[in-house]
Amino acid sequence: MRQAIEAIRNQEFDGRIETIVVYDKAEPDRSLESDDSTRPVRVVVNHNTPGLPGSRNTGAELAQAGWIGFCDDDDVWHPTKVAKQLAELERSGADICITGIDVVTKGERIPRVGEEPQLRLEHFLLSRRLEAHMSCTVVSRDAFFGPIGRVEEHIPGGCSEDYDWILRAARHGPVAVVREPLVDIRWAGSHFRDKWPDWEGAHRFVLDRFPEFDEVPSGKARLEGQLAFAIAAQGRRGEAVRHVGTTLRWNWREPRAYLALLVATGVVGADRIVAELNKRGRGI
Repeated sequence: MRQAIEAIRNQEFDGRIETIVVYDKAEPDRSLESDDSTRPVRVVVNHNTPGLPGSRNTGAELAQAGWIGFCDDDDVWHPTKVAKQLAELERSGADICITGIDVVTKGERIPRVGEEPQLRLEHFLLSRRLEAHMSCTVVSRDAFFGPIGRVEEHIPGGCSEDYDWILRAARHGPVAVVREPLVDIRWAGSHFRDKWPDWEGAHRFVLDRFPEFDEVPSGKARLEGQLAFAIAAQGRRGEAVRHVGTTLRWNWREPRAYLALLVATGVVGADRIVAELNKRGRGI
């Protein structure tokens, strides 16, 4: 947490950056606070629904600037992040900007940078775009509390809240991209892998909210394959196999269908597959 705050305070940007540290279901540490005029730090308690979505919304509500950025407590912004994003936002006229990321796992640094200067809804329907991480997102306050909307607090388990939000953001308008890694995502592995019921519920939530997936077969298959995997991980083998069939009807090349089948038939455990993917800076 202290490293994350220090990286924000050390931004190579002449303007004021206020950091709001939101504690959720934990005792706040007031020693993190600072009254520095250009880099103040406030410590608050989540006053919304307990969990990550409510915490993000709490910080956004209390932020005073016209632009809102997010940073998870184990991630680190690179020194030029804010300046480069605000310059790109001014150049493009967009309301949202993301950057590339460096996935840092077990001492290895894996860059994830997209090729497109702007991303639209069809890009996010086709692929989750790991680089579109909330820790690299800057959004207009007016858009966040207006046409895009807040982070969804009622999504099961708080899972996939960032994907739901970026899909809504891309519905609103193009997402500008700074095509270089400007955030370290320090990844110890997915903390959702032991919360398969929530993971399943969140994916059903996203599929129901975005009927546009029906127009993008490979994107639909990707989510259906993730859903099949979550069902298989819970031991509901017959239902998982049926969902594998649904996935393959959308796209027979979708690898998650075959991974789900391996889990459903007992060839390999779900956690082992997730762990192997995490070593490569990826998730299911």
